Amino acid sequence: MIFFIILIISFISALFIFKNIIPNISNKKKSFYKIERKILAFLMLFSISSFIYYNIGDPFINIKELNSSRKKLKETEVQKNKDFIKNLKKFNELDLALQKDPSNVDILFKLAAIASKVNKIDVEIESLTKLHSINNSPKIKSLLAQAIVRKANGQVTSKAKKLIDEALIDNPLEPGANFLNGLRQSQIGNDEAALKIWVRLYNNTHKTDTWKQDLETNIRSAAKNIGISEIEINNKLKKNIKISNTTADKILNLSEEEQKIKINQMVEQLANRLTKEKEDLEGWVRLFRSYKVLKENEKALNALRTAIEINPAVILKQTLLKELLPPQAKPKFTQETNDLISEILVEEPNNVEALFFKGLKAYNDGEDSTAKLYWQKLISILPTNSQISSELYKKIEKLEE
Repeated sequence: MIFFIILIISFISALFIFKNIIPNISNKKKSFYKIERKILAFLMLFSISSFIYYNIGDPFINIKELNSSRKKLKETEVQKNKDFIKNLKKFNELDLALQKDPSNVDILFKLAAIASKVNKIDVEIESLTKLHSINNSPKIKSLLAQAIVRKANGQVTSKAKKLIDEALIDNPLEPGANFLNGLRQSQIGNDEAALKIWVRLYNNTHKTDTWKQDLETNIRSAAKNIGISEIEINNKLKKNIKISNTTADKILNLSEEEQKIKINQMVEQLANRLTKEKEDLEGWVRLFRSYKVLKENEKALNALRTAIEINPAVILKQTLLKELLPPQAKPKFTQETNDLISEILVEEPNNVEALFFKGLKAYNDGEDSTAKLYWQKLISILPTNSQISSELYKKIEKLEE
């Protein structure tokens, strides 16, 4: 607007100059007015054009930007097509290699990874399922769960949920499993729990990770659903909340005794925090594992029991059962172990550990026919040549003598 006012003032000043400074020669009066009209028209045109330019800008700039955007988009599409063709070729090579060596772990892993890039979701799930039967690491469980969720259009299915729980038991910090755990909470309407999981994951995720932006989008959506302001959520998303490498290095540089003291302090801090945040399932599982490392078994068991109270998942009950009935020691069945076995079998009738212990409990109680029934069912589930099958066959033979 200021620019426009300046132009008007300039226009009036120009008229004044032409009327008062140029000599007033009567015989050239008509000629002067002709010149004046031309100048007036020019100044008006200049003023209007300048005003439009000032407020809108160069009319050709948007066209240039549009053409540039189109060119970049076209180049991106061309590159995507090239990458897809390249990945498809690699997929076919790996698929052929796997036919020759079906149990090759390296080929299975590479095939699963490349299958996700060429939209071969069924092949990805099949490859990861085979990998899981060979190597049931938290990472493989997490990858398989992610593939299952993608096939289900983003819904966390019961199968995916089981894999997530198992992965988090083995590694509470596994990123993919934590992301899906938050997604599961969000889908059942527990945005507050989802937000806690995702914020913790965000603050333990490297800034260069490609999926961090998607994670932040989910966090902001969950925060909005429960009425948390942008300012508050921005304060939660700190960049360096996680235990830094510097802290880890400091611990490693301490003596063995000092390390033990420092670790005990960190575990104590976690335990104190959980007295205030009692619904933090991941925290209780981490505390269970921490106490196990410190060989404080009773505290570890109590932490695990609390985790089961929060989420009575089969995998947690199964973990507690194996802690209470370690394979090296003579099993001591109690009301707690009996209840755990029964609860697990209600949810998973073919659960290997529960069937074994159910048969063993019957065997110890002199109920030979019941023991035989459970162990025969277990044998039908296990691989034919497995060691435990051979041992069970021997036990059954003794029962039949």
